[in-house]
Amino acid sequence: MSHGERLLFVTQPNWRYERGKLAAIFFFGVFWSMIALTFFGLSLGALSGLVPIKDASRQMSAPLAWFMFFFSLPFVALAAGLLVAPFLGIRKTNNTAHAITDARLVSVFGGKDAGAESFKLDRIHSITRRDFKDGFGNLSIGYGIEKDSDGDPRPLTADWTGIPDARRAEAIIRELAKWVR
Repeated sequence: MSHGERLLFVTQPNWRYERGKLAAIFFFGVFWSMIALTFFGLSLGALSGLVPIKDASRQMSAPLAWFMFFFSLPFVALAAGLLVAPFLGIRKTNNTAHAITDARLVSVFGGKDAGAESFKLDRIHSITRRDFKDGFGNLSIGYGIEKDSDGDPRPLTADWTGIPDARRAEAIIRELAKWVR
């Protein structure tokens, strides 16, 4: 923080308010794993000779078995990623803190991807709040616009998900940011 900067609001997000998305990713990962591991297992079995796969009464050729093996590897990797992603999201949420000062918004990340990002309050042009029970909510904070690869404008947003007292955080940002209405 800069000299003379006052801390007005500090919070840590709660991953439980994103559990629906995390569960959907995990269960899709389970479904995807069943398909990917079936083809991977069949190709591995065909290569080892343990699973005779026949087509029109003749054995599968070795090049086709190798093709199936290598073709299934990216799908298995994707399945592993889908199964692990929710747990990595929980870990990242537990290692995150958000703060509002009288000059900027700050998000601090711990763990392997440690770092911080901050946005001056005069860059903020929009804020959207979504409320949950017990005062928790999500804030989507618009702080700029950039052009994508096609040259079309794309809004830049910082998403604070599952934060306690989201209404109060929004009120502080609206009071301090000049362009948010």
